[in-house]
Amino acid sequence: MQTRLINSYNILSVDDNQNNLFTLSALFENARNVNIIEALSAKIALDVLIKEEIDLILLDVQMPEINGFEVAKLIKSNKRTKNIPIIFITAIFKSEEFVKEGFEIGAVDYLTKPIDDRQLLNKITLYLEIFEQNHKLLQSEKKFTDIAQSIGDGIYTLDLNNMVTFINNQGLNMLGFESHELMGKEIHQYIHYKDINNKPIKSSECSIHKSMQDGGVYKNSNEHLIKKDGTFLPVSISATPLYVNNKIVGSVTVFRDRTEQEKIVVLEEEKIKNQEQIIHSMIDMIESRDSYTAGHTKRVAHYCELIATEMEYGQKEIDILKKAAWLHDIGKISTPDSVLLKPSRLNNVEYELIKEHLSSGYEMLRKIDQYSVIAEIMREHHEKYDGSGYPRGLKANAIMPLSRIMIVADAFDAMTTDRVYKPKKSVKVALEELKELSAQHFHPEVVKASLKALAKVDVNADISQLPQSSLEEQRFSYFYKDRLTNLFIIDYLSLILRYHIHSNSVYLYSVKLHNFSEYNQKFGWSEGDKLLAEFAGVIDELYDNSVVFRVEGDDFMILSEVKRKTIKDDILKSDILKDSLVGLSISEKYIENIKEKSEKVLYEEFKKEINY
Repeated sequence: MQTRLINSYNILSVDDNQNNLFTLSALFENARNVNIIEALSAKIALDVLIKEEIDLILLDVQMPEINGFEVAKLIKSNKRTKNIPIIFITAIFKSEEFVKEGFEIGAVDYLTKPIDDRQLLNKITLYLEIFEQNHKLLQSEKKFTDIAQSIGDGIYTLDLNNMVTFINNQGLNMLGFESHELMGKEIHQYIHYKDINNKPIKSSECSIHKSMQDGGVYKNSNEHLIKKDGTFLPVSISATPLYVNNKIVGSVTVFRDRTEQEKIVVLEEEKIKNQEQIIHSMIDMIESRDSYTAGHTKRVAHYCELIATEMEYGQKEIDILKKAAWLHDIGKISTPDSVLLKPSRLNNVEYELIKEHLSSGYEMLRKIDQYSVIAEIMREHHEKYDGSGYPRGLKANAIMPLSRIMIVADAFDAMTTDRVYKPKKSVKVALEELKELSAQHFHPEVVKASLKALAKVDVNADISQLPQSSLEEQRFSYFYKDRLTNLFIIDYLSLILRYHIHSNSVYLYSVKLHNFSEYNQKFGWSEGDKLLAEFAGVIDELYDNSVVFRVEGDDFMILSEVKRKTIKDDILKSDILKDSLVGLSISEKYIENIKEKSEKVLYEEFKKEINY
């Protein structure tokens, strides 16, 4: 170090990394009047401050047990140590909120690792000059000038009339002025005269200049200076009064250009925006595949909010929980239609496939910073209190608190809405089931809150998992319609009855084609398939208030809510069987109380009737 301060100074370096402490000590080992005191933890640092006279503190932000911010607060709260300048040092880029918090605590500056040795050396020297040896400032003008010119930040000093007594080259370059344009001039009318909204600011009201009036230090991480061309320069700034014999003789202002930093912030915001657009696009894709899921996620989010509010969670946590609920089924984007839309219970293989939506959704979201917490919450929404859930078999309090709420909300919605394979339950019955499964599937505390929060929920009676549009109808037809004739298949009899027949009793007409094997032999299977498809079209269009099934081969079934006396004549009028070898027979059976019968009994009864 070519220059040295007049007195001997103790610099306390606080960092939980011994290598960082060693590097700093090595940097100052040739400085005759600078003594580096190392502290490997916050506790050691506080002990040193009690025993030693410290002139400047270099304080790492990220430390175990007590972080740098908390240490700084303790230092500033102590009368003996509150005036010691603190420079925060961190290895991670922080937002403006971080800078603001550091300045509000009382730091004079912050540095980001990796730090240029020369810049750090000069900066520490400068701060010791400014904050501890103001009475030597005039005698050390050349030294101050040399140091100030070597620092990357802009610096200017003012006398009591706000006239510029010094401004370094970096400051001039940032502002676009030549030295002679500002030296000896009243600084306010050049770089402080208006705010970011172009509203005029009087010199007496300028916060930057008030440090000389009240003896305080003005710091702002979101300040703006005016460049020579009239544009604004975003800066973080620190204005400090200069003292001689305990009297203010001027001020020194240090400012840092935030232009690049703001660009980074804009890029980060754009990145986040793009990520959110991608996420929402994927949600839209899921909703377009399965309209039921779209309504499901919104309802679960609503139930989550009701339960969390009852449990007195804060708004921030409720907002996180709602976002997790909206996204909790995003992994279904990778679930095949054959599993996602299947209108009956899944087999073991299909069940394993549907379970994969948790890990798919988690992996999709966890890599995005702002969704990492949400990813953890949604991953656990199929866990159970007794450990029988998936994907990790978590038990009791091992499940995240917000996930416990989503588990109950998700189950409640499943209970109170119609699924293709089961009818809905009333709110009262659903709540009773939650109560019964408390401490088995669901966390008792969440169940207790849910019994109150969900008691008056009004569930839309029209919610259904069946297709709501012609497009969805076609996609669902993969399951419950015959490929050749496009008629319903008997396997989903109870489902079709539930949603397509409104009466509790129906007339069953068994329609059989005879001699169809001979027709195939004479004209070929292709022509036979063509005739079957045309015949199916005819009987499907015969009547309203009826549903037509292809049972098997050349057997069909018509379910009608009203009695059809002329059904055979109506079919023959179409001439579909004219001049063919195929004959036609019809049988009728009246089936009562179909909605009270179980799916299995109903299916067996209908099979018996059509195989007369």
